[in-house]
Amino acid sequence: MGYSCKQLASTPLDSAATIDHYSSRLAADHLVLAHRWLERLDALLTVERRDVFPTHQLLDHIPDLLIQIAEYLRAPEAQEIAANTAVMAKATELGLLRFDQRASVHQLLREYQMFGEILDDFFAREAAVLGHRGDPVATVHTISRATQAVRVLQQKTVDAFITRYVETIERQTAQLRSFSRLVSHEIRQPLGVLQVLTRVMTSRGADPETTPLIESLERNVLRLGEVAGKLERLARLTRRPESTPAEQEVDLAAVTIDVARQLSEMADARGVRFEVAESLPRITADAGRVELVLMNLLANAIKYSDPAKPDRVVSVQWDRAAAPVRILVRDNGLGIPYSKRQRIFDQFVRVHAHLDDELGTQGLGLGLSIVRESMEAMGGTVAVESEDGKGTTFVLDWPASPPHRS
Repeated sequence: MGYSCKQLASTPLDSAATIDHYSSRLAADHLVLAHRWLERLDALLTVERRDVFPTHQLLDHIPDLLIQIAEYLRAPEAQEIAANTAVMAKATELGLLRFDQRASVHQLLREYQMFGEILDDFFAREAAVLGHRGDPVATVHTISRATQAVRVLQQKTVDAFITRYVETIERQTAQLRSFSRLVSHEIRQPLGVLQVLTRVMTSRGADPETTPLIESLERNVLRLGEVAGKLERLARLTRRPESTPAEQEVDLAAVTIDVARQLSEMADARGVRFEVAESLPRITADAGRVELVLMNLLANAIKYSDPAKPDRVVSVQWDRAAAPVRILVRDNGLGIPYSKRQRIFDQFVRVHAHLDDELGTQGLGLGLSIVRESMEAMGGTVAVESEDGKGTTFVLDWPASPPHRS
């Protein structure tokens, strides 16, 4: 509910009424505040004013966020703005837009700083309007929640920007690697012919006039050989960057336990229990890809557990004898026939598709191909050991952690 100026002048407000005042005023002023933010952005950005938010949906970006923040201020304590998928989608949209406009992370942070400053001015003005009639604890609490909302939105925007940046770098690296391999391959064949011809001409001898020409040819053939060798080394060096913005120290035990927790209902429904080693190593890798690998492997192990076995187990163990890091994801499920083992990492391959009705499963056959691609992207490998009817073990090998850059 809202309060008129006359009511405010004479009625002390309790905590709920104070919060309601800020929420109502923020919703009422959302267009004015959005216009102020746009004015400040116009001075900061290098793009045309009409391109700050170039589509109809993005034109509503900040007004929508302000209304959602206003509603969030009076929401229950347990409700977080991060749970609002529409708002988080807007924050993601902004990050992708700014990437396409060749902005920088620094600029994104500055944009949100200005957004926060505009909200600070708003709360300072409204606090002055309330004066001693407002509940001071509620005022501090409301400002704190608004600040937290801006931080969450900022993080989502920056994450989207960084994700697109990493994808672009990885794509460019793959293109460079492919180009280097192509050029090296194309040079090698004619270079081999030239090397043979040079040796033949040198062995036959030459008159004084042609000798300098043959020597020049020999030097240039040797030079081309060195260039081809450098291109091959470059292709190997660019196979996996030392580090990317997505890499961080990953606690495999914590990630595995979290994945098992996420899959607990699915596991309970099929009578499957998890055994996770008490001690698993830490690695430097892309945390998102690590989680994706474990999620697909553990989910598959549950789906294809053997209903005939009274004890159905999925274990995650550390093979300390293997270097540098080897993790074993083992189950006692249906197993994989030998004839199909070579193709299980291909896309759209489903070994037990004929048992879908019996097991109550379905899928597209992409899970294990995602595992393979994720491991390769991290510079690692995945292999499988299985015995039909007895179970399967997936062997995950990660490379040694890349050195930290100073």
